[in-house]
Amino acid sequence: MLLAELSSLNADERSDRTSQGTVNGTFDASGRVRWEVVGELGHPECMVHRSWLSIWGAAVVLASLSACSYVPPTSWRVVPIEFDNALDVGPEDRIDVTYSMTNMTQDTAGGFWTESAGSRLHLNSAGDTLRRFNDEMFTRVHGISAISPSVLAVSRTGKAGTEIETGIYLYDTDAETWTPVDVDATTIGDVAAGADGRLVFVDFLGEMVPEGAMTPLESAFMWPFAIRTVAKNGQQTTVLGAESGVTAAAVAIDIDPAGTVYVSTERETFAIGADGTRSPIATYPPRNPVLAVNAVGYVLTAAPTNTDATERPIDWKMVRASSPARGVMAKKGDCPQSSEQGIRILTGEESTSLPFSCNTNGAVWLNDTTFVLSIGDESGTILARVTPPEEPTKR
Repeated sequence: MLLAELSSLNADERSDRTSQGTVNGTFDASGRVRWEVVGELGHPECMVHRSWLSIWGAAVVLASLSACSYVPPTSWRVVPIEFDNALDVGPEDRIDVTYSMTNMTQDTAGGFWTESAGSRLHLNSAGDTLRRFNDEMFTRVHGISAISPSVLAVSRTGKAGTEIETGIYLYDTDAETWTPVDVDATTIGDVAAGADGRLVFVDFLGEMVPEGAMTPLESAFMWPFAIRTVAKNGQQTTVLGAESGVTAAAVAIDIDPAGTVYVSTERETFAIGADGTRSPIATYPPRNPVLAVNAVGYVLTAAPTNTDATERPIDWKMVRASSPARGVMAKKGDCPQSSEQGIRILTGEESTSLPFSCNTNGAVWLNDTTFVLSIGDESGTILARVTPPEEPTKR
């Protein structure tokens, strides 16, 4: 009878998560036994809940773990992050499908921040929820970048009819204070914090800041822009001047520890060296720009429609996901099933397209190898933690 009951479990009840880990048995409040496999970082990898109290019942549970999927060392590992969506003062509300998140930044301590329409989320390197709160200010945020785990550089525009000022601010999330950064620009887009304390920002030269995802990019107006920096002492410099003639409907920027500035528009990604030299990186059909650069110079950016013939196809496995999270991946992220284009990693001369990254709206590196993608749209988004294969030759 127990075997029959086990065989009747659907895939979500059995869970097709990784089978590696330690089996623990505990009693819950109702007196039932909860058996779970605990894997890396102490997170449940494959869980079965039943009221079996016998030793033989435990053996059956152990046998059922063979139904859990195994992630081979040659595969990329994609894990939707489950986090506590309750506000700082509310009861726990754990989810792994959320709303669309486009503004993302590492937090300088291995974790990351996200912002969307005033909602803010802070997770540490293990995926634990540190903060979750809503900003009551009536602003539109164009970019965030961490100065420290609790202080963010924020580019914002006050909404019409409010007294909220526009510009770049240092937002202390603990003290809830906003300190303005004095710059010679009035319409500012994305912002990125460098390792030396300087801020790089997009100056739309007094025109409006494009709506980005709010506008169909194929017909969006192309706005001229410049890239500028402001140092900790207030000194301002121009990285890419208005005389360059560049225009875009949407712009994302980042900076690496060497001081190289990266710029991604809806059609291309390029780098600007410390000497002002502009180097092309990638071109692609119109899409909202996604850009993230890690400490060793690896770049996450949009992939072209057709994969480069020199690229190796990759294997990947999605684990530790709820049924709704798997639905988001199947409908939005899985590129063979999607009409959208995905993301690629550029590592020097090599590029790797990620077949699970379509409809990615934001990206952030956690370290030199692991990153998080915001995959989906307003109907459902997953924050997918992506880890490369254990075997370097398959990365």
